[in-house]
Amino acid sequence: MRSGIFICTCFIIMAFIPARGENCITSKCHSNFKKMRILHSPVEDGCDSCHEETGKHKFNPMPDHIQELCYQCHDSVEEGKHIHPAISDDGCLACHNPHGGSTKELLTEDTVAALCFTCHDQDNFTGKHVHGPVEAGECTDCHNPHSSDHASLLKKEQPALCTDCHSDKDFSDGKRHMHSALEDGCTECHSPHASAFQYQLKNKPGKICADCHEDVVNHAAQSKVKHAPVVDKRTCLNCHDPHGSKNDNNLYKNVPELCFGCHNKAMPGPDGRQFNVFRIIKNGTTIHPPVEDGECGSCHNPHGSDINSILTAEFPARFYAPFKDNTYALCFQCHDESLVTTEKAENDETGFRNGTRNLHYLHVDREKGRSCRVCHMIHAGKNPRLIRTETPFGKWNIPIGFKKTKTGGSCSPGCHKTYQYDRITPVKRP
Repeated sequence: MRSGIFICTCFIIMAFIPARGENCITSKCHSNFKKMRILHSPVEDGCDSCHEETGKHKFNPMPDHIQELCYQCHDSVEEGKHIHPAISDDGCLACHNPHGGSTKELLTEDTVAALCFTCHDQDNFTGKHVHGPVEAGECTDCHNPHSSDHASLLKKEQPALCTDCHSDKDFSDGKRHMHSALEDGCTECHSPHASAFQYQLKNKPGKICADCHEDVVNHAAQSKVKHAPVVDKRTCLNCHDPHGSKNDNNLYKNVPELCFGCHNKAMPGPDGRQFNVFRIIKNGTTIHPPVEDGECGSCHNPHGSDINSILTAEFPARFYAPFKDNTYALCFQCHDESLVTTEKAENDETGFRNGTRNLHYLHVDREKGRSCRVCHMIHAGKNPRLIRTETPFGKWNIPIGFKKTKTGGSCSPGCHKTYQYDRITPVKRP
């Protein structure tokens, strides 16, 4: 009987001894594990998967180095050139709870962002304009949390990382010119996390451009005559695509199409009168060659100038102008100055002559000289040599009355009686 009782008692005791490790998550021991939404699978299988008993209720991880223990099941995450410092300093347990948690990654915080902000200052990720992934708390959309071959643990090099989402800024097809600033990555101009400026720019557009284009920005700021698009709040972005373009200088459109985006409406000229340069050119039968070639920049500085109409060189804004060497510097960029400085035209300096008498010299090279604009249209006209049909003089439009002949012509302007001229047979003045 005693022997039977002993066997029965031993069987009962053995029947109620839990499997090794199972007693760790009972209501009396580590009960908090049961409250976790997701348990680490070794916990469910038994604590002895990761721990070895060293004494009465004393356990150590096996092996001692946490990474080696984790890598018995998980692939190593330390293969990249750049290792997350958290791993180097504290191992996997810096971010992961080895027993369980509320996320499938068993993070020590409820969200990825909350975990990252235990080390990274959250103030650096806040601002008026926040990058979408940051706003959503998705740090791992751009960063590998363990290691990477790219700086800052990025998943790809810039700009390839950014163009995964911003595909319209992808220049890898070679069909457009890429802004050279992008060669060093998008973060040359943009904050990848948050900023006080639209598009997460690091500063106002003009200020950012000045970091590389200081000479152009300073020129625009110091110019007496401002080009309106350059000085409004969008500054450079009114004309230039900051990422790249199929056009030279990263312009949104080719010149003059870009210019006509604004100059297709009435605007005040140097004399205060309104005129639409696009309409003048469109309706003209004779086009000034630089205009015909689309070279607005030959005469105008698009960033600003100290000269009227943002011209690149001196040219009179008034009807009358005393002649000086530099008064017509703009015209003399293309035209030989002998056109107006030679009193006697003996070598075809000009076709506007009576015999050898240079009629340009007669009109221009004097104290009260008539500027080129008195007789010539600047951009386009309906007569040969851009001769005007009428010219503004105060509130009056003076008729020119120009008629061309084979060897000369005649003028019947409102400022003097009809005069004829002939290059071959000079007309005698009464």
